[in-house]
Amino acid sequence: MSTNVAITAVIPSYNRANLISETITSALNQTRPFAEIIVVDDASTDDTLNRLRQFGKAVTVIASSKVGVQVARNKGVTASSTPFVTLCDSDDLLAPNYVEIVSNWLSQHPKCDSIYSNFFTFGTNGISLDKFSSAPEGYFDGSRKDGAFLTKVPDLYGKTVAFQPLFSSGVTVRKDFYQSIGGYNPAFNGIGSEDWEYTLRAIAAGDVALCITPLVKIRRHDGNDSRDKVRQLLGEVIVLEHALSSHEPAVYYRETLLEGINSRRIQAFELAFGAKQYSAAKTILPLITKRPATSKFFIKAKITEIVSFGKYSKHISQQKSKPATAE
Repeated sequence: MSTNVAITAVIPSYNRANLISETITSALNQTRPFAEIIVVDDASTDDTLNRLRQFGKAVTVIASSKVGVQVARNKGVTASSTPFVTLCDSDDLLAPNYVEIVSNWLSQHPKCDSIYSNFFTFGTNGISLDKFSSAPEGYFDGSRKDGAFLTKVPDLYGKTVAFQPLFSSGVTVRKDFYQSIGGYNPAFNGIGSEDWEYTLRAIAAGDVALCITPLVKIRRHDGNDSRDKVRQLLGEVIVLEHALSSHEPAVYYRETLLEGINSRRIQAFELAFGAKQYSAAKTILPLITKRPATSKFFIKAKITEIVSFGKYSKHISQQKSKPATAE
């Protein structure tokens, strides 16, 4: 019979009064309970703290000053009293057997540093296919399979540049490993895809397992930061540029990272152009080092330059025609 490995759930929150009760209920309704559940509230201005009080002593609430989600996660991990911690965003849900499955695995694989779970996304459009099923062909080839888990995925660091299935909700990590690599970096507060920088460091430095069974539901809603795709793509560019200069594996994946940066800039330009965000498109365009050799892209680039310049010229003309005012 497997040993029950103690795990703490850490949930960072900010203005999630309408959703956090459901998230906490999913953490409480486990077939094998979390040893503790810690919510770090990042100075919410809505009714979040009142919603949290309904759970009484079942949940430990840390009311923080405004520090950002990275520091909130780090505070929760520091406050935990167990050797392992599960992170979950305040709008996502854990499967009822999450702890049971992960705890059983850890009892048999005590050297594992991080477990990332497969997941569904859900929202007004229903539930999607699980994330791992949409991975490129051959993505998991060469991995070691042990029941519902994969380990030793070849070139996982580089593969996530093309396809990133490892999310912060539902990751279980060894506390001492998490702290040894510095946790989440607060320098990425407010940047799209901020959690990916930590994930890259974690999969580069630790013993990682992937749970094929979807144990998490990632909620899609209007409050998601990820709804702004241009912001997300440009955030990923910032993460990859940081990785190039700061991550040890970058020396082996330099071309992969550079290609990932360029392809995301192209995607961001296309999205900005399609949304008629010509100012953003014009900012992105000169940063694209290798432009697609297609007539469509060439035309979009020319239109961006003309439209942006036209708007700028019109603005200057309007400014010149305005009467001077006394200061």
